Amino acid sequence: MKKILIIDDDKIFLKIFRDTFSKSYADKYEVVSAEDGEEGLLKVGEEHPDLIVLDIKMPKMDGLEFLRALKEKNGESQTPVLISSNFSDNEKISEGLELGVKGYVVKSDYSLDGIIARIEDILGSS
Repeated sequence: MKKILIIDDDKIFLKIFRDTFSKSYADKYEVVSAEDGEEGLLKVGEEHPDLIVLDIKMPKMDGLEFLRALKEKNGESQTPVLISSNFSDNEKISEGLELGVKGYVVKSDYSLDGIIARIEDILGSS
């Protein structure tokens, strides 16, 4: 079973994401969550996820700060990351890609099924 860590401060998105996975994908994926980058770094060490779904704009430590800290902590052998954000700034997207993310989805442009398809693509190729 693959483990997915979702780091997002949007409690509604977290709940929908967790509920969908627990109902429809419980045999394939375990979902754990964090509400900011600081908590997310702790969860990476505790949970050893196979994939991280990461928001960019969050309190305490935003997504790009999280990526820099993760890269510093784990070097190049880091967990695959899919950015899922409502933030579509090209500069932020470019910086995320430079930090090694595997993909970037703008939540408002994708359905949850679309995000799940991207997750499955990344996990299938990692």
